[in-house]
Amino acid sequence: MTILVSYSEIALKSRQVRARLERRLADQIGFMLRRAGYTGFTVHRRFGRIIVDGAPGEAAGAVARVFGVVSAMPSTRVNPGLETVVQGVADEAIKTIRPGAGFAVRARVVGSHSYGSRDLEVEGGSKVLEAMRDNGVHVNLDRPDATIYVEVRDNDAYIYSRIIPGVKGLPYGSQGRAVALFSGGIDSPVAAWLMMKRGVETLPLFMDQTPYVGPSYLERAKTAFRTLAAYTPVERFRLYAAPMGPVMERILESPEPRFTCVLCKRSMYRIAELFAGREKARAIVTGESLGQVASQTLENLYVLDHAVSMPVLRPLVGLDKVDIEAMARNIGTYEVTAKIVEGCKAVPSRPSTAAKLNKIEALEKELDLASICAETAERVQVMDES
Repeated sequence: MTILVSYSEIALKSRQVRARLERRLADQIGFMLRRAGYTGFTVHRRFGRIIVDGAPGEAAGAVARVFGVVSAMPSTRVNPGLETVVQGVADEAIKTIRPGAGFAVRARVVGSHSYGSRDLEVEGGSKVLEAMRDNGVHVNLDRPDATIYVEVRDNDAYIYSRIIPGVKGLPYGSQGRAVALFSGGIDSPVAAWLMMKRGVETLPLFMDQTPYVGPSYLERAKTAFRTLAAYTPVERFRLYAAPMGPVMERILESPEPRFTCVLCKRSMYRIAELFAGREKARAIVTGESLGQVASQTLENLYVLDHAVSMPVLRPLVGLDKVDIEAMARNIGTYEVTAKIVEGCKAVPSRPSTAAKLNKIEALEKELDLASICAETAERVQVMDES
């Protein structure tokens, strides 16, 4: 069995960049297949496609989970002679088309051949009708119940009837590195996943606010991390933790408790930036969505951004909760992250929705938060590994 793999925007890159991304994608497909327990396969590049030979058809599911893959098609490979390809179309139809169903043949021919796509579609359709004349099948080009696909590429032809949608995006790690604030709630794993999908190597950083959160809060983060780890084509994917308890204790000494959440989040940004500098990361990723909670109003996001000089990426900023939850379900993190856990006990009863930068900076100076954040960043450790 051969798995034909398609990608999209990689093909739009310059020649050198395209070749580099194709190599990375092929390597990561191989890694993910080996991780899934498959052996004896080979992965190689063709113009516009990645080809996996020697893997069973069910391995296409593992291929489809690789960032950069648009679709994976379990295929039968035959030589590109017209008669051979047409017979292959009929064989595929016999295996997949139900009696009485309407079908279509869709073909694509790349390279120099004595026939074109239209020839294959007509000849292939006729052969299917002949082979299944006693089953009541018929041609339906507008709304087929089943479609037989043919791709002829130079010296090979690939015939398939199943297309497994991939996660799309760009190969993991091809677009640099970022630190992702990772709480284990619904939003932050989705935000991290979206940046991973865009090719960013992601370092999840959990802010451990013990004793202001309970053990269930920590365990949820670990479980969400392990779900996310299944998408990463790397030997070691790590969840880091910063011990924020002393920072929270200092923040709670503030004479203005309404600013607790803003001070807390700015401290998280500051710790993340210091950790990012150490790990040669170039951005901070957060799961913030505009207006979702008090600290995520536009006024407060403005204040938060001024805590650091590094770019803060918010892939969820324009999405509502329904959209985010749908994404979480799609990637498999929702069931874990939707669990009710012991939340932060430091949240004030009336958090500010419109903090002023000069006021916040004055409070931070008074509390000496920059110093204690620097100490906390030095104490970041690996919390879990997959």
